Amino acid sequence: FILRYSGKTDAFSLYAPKKHNWSRYDQIEAYTAFIHILRKEYWFRFKKGSPDFSVIISTGDSLKMDCGCLSIPMDRESAPSDNNPTDFQQQFNSPGKTATTCDRHQLAPILQFGSGFVHPDVMPTMVTMPLWPHLKCFETFRYNGKVCNKFSPASATNRFGIYFEEKEAIYSNLIPQVVWRGSDYPFLKCRQLGGSKWDIKPMDIPGPNNPEGFVNGLTHLWGQLNPRWKAVTLSLQAELEAKNVNSPDLKPWVDFKFTIRERPGESQRWESFVNNGVHVVANGYIDASEFASFKYHADFGGGGGTTWSGTHTKLALPGVLFHHETPTYDYFHEDLIPFVHYIPVSTELSDLREKYEWAEAHPDEARAISEAGTAFIKYMTSMEYWKRSFDRFFVKRLNSVIEAYRPVKAFKDEKEFMTYAESQLGFPLELIGRCVGKQNCTWKDK
Repeated sequence: FILRYSGKTDAFSLYAPKKHNWSRYDQIEAYTAFIHILRKEYWFRFKKGSPDFSVIISTGDSLKMDCGCLSIPMDRESAPSDNNPTDFQQQFNSPGKTATTCDRHQLAPILQFGSGFVHPDVMPTMVTMPLWPHLKCFETFRYNGKVCNKFSPASATNRFGIYFEEKEAIYSNLIPQVVWRGSDYPFLKCRQLGGSKWDIKPMDIPGPNNPEGFVNGLTHLWGQLNPRWKAVTLSLQAELEAKNVNSPDLKPWVDFKFTIRERPGESQRWESFVNNGVHVVANGYIDASEFASFKYHADFGGGGGTTWSGTHTKLALPGVLFHHETPTYDYFHEDLIPFVHYIPVSTELSDLREKYEWAEAHPDEARAISEAGTAFIKYMTSMEYWKRSFDRFFVKRLNSVIEAYRPVKAFKDEKEFMTYAESQLGFPLELIGRCVGKQNCTWKDK
């Protein structure tokens, strides 16, 4: 999207590619909140008669760009490539598609209200900001001087808050399993172009249609599976291991299952797994109080490479979080430290069993990590945290973008601006919203 301020009309206008799916209510709420923050914090910059201003903003899971523009390896473990960028880019493009080369260092700043890249050279001009679902909370803090319900402790009067176990959990009494529930969702589009599978159906899995056959088939496909399917495969393997021991009291070391999403054909797809004795879908919902009875948790990344709500809600629980470290991160991860607040696991989950066994063998150290993680989330519910975060992102970081802005030219009206922008972008835009003055916002078709 392009957010433009016109000093002539004292209006913020938001432009999107035509036919873009932008109209979710919660996203509109986020755009409005950001414009209100700009009005409040930078009243001296955005007032009638001020110079114009434009900035690119993104509210996707992760930055939506042609994969050819991401010209270095995205893995955390990889160093910047010295190879020909076009050759490397081609690895991330689907068969038959030519890689495109773009000079990333010449791009304008992009305010990313979603997951950012860990390696700064992947997109040097991207500015990682708070997740767009959290913008309303930052607006609440700036305007009302309080912490929003979403980041306050849950209670009888605040069912949307963060759940903390009320009674003091005895760490040694927690169930020693790593537990996860989540949706079957793709992982990082550009990695998907290399062939990682998701939305798997039984017919995709080689081998006989029985539990052992499915596990062997998924293991055979391991290199093509995304992390969530890798996790479910580990869980199926663990179930077979526990079953073969023939001890009724022995639980699998992991319990990872999908929750059903209401999409066309979804229930039939999962039913076909169940009919073959393969338990990849949870039988029911686990609420926060039940999750709190487990010693270990996981937060496997989805479309943007992270899980926006899973990380902080699981850190709040009594158990330890095995945090899925991927090529991307969320804004509050900047304050988290591995082996202090969480136990890190690799993108491909190759070290998860090893980290689990370490935690089991070092209960005192694991308990300390669990307590530090919970203490940090309690800090996230404080005014001190929100003041510091607002200052970091909306004063220092955002101000650097505003101060760096240099207009390419003066535009006499909106039509001239759109014509110029479309000529540079190569695709048509449409005006989707305008906020005039301090509160008057209107949105297309709303």
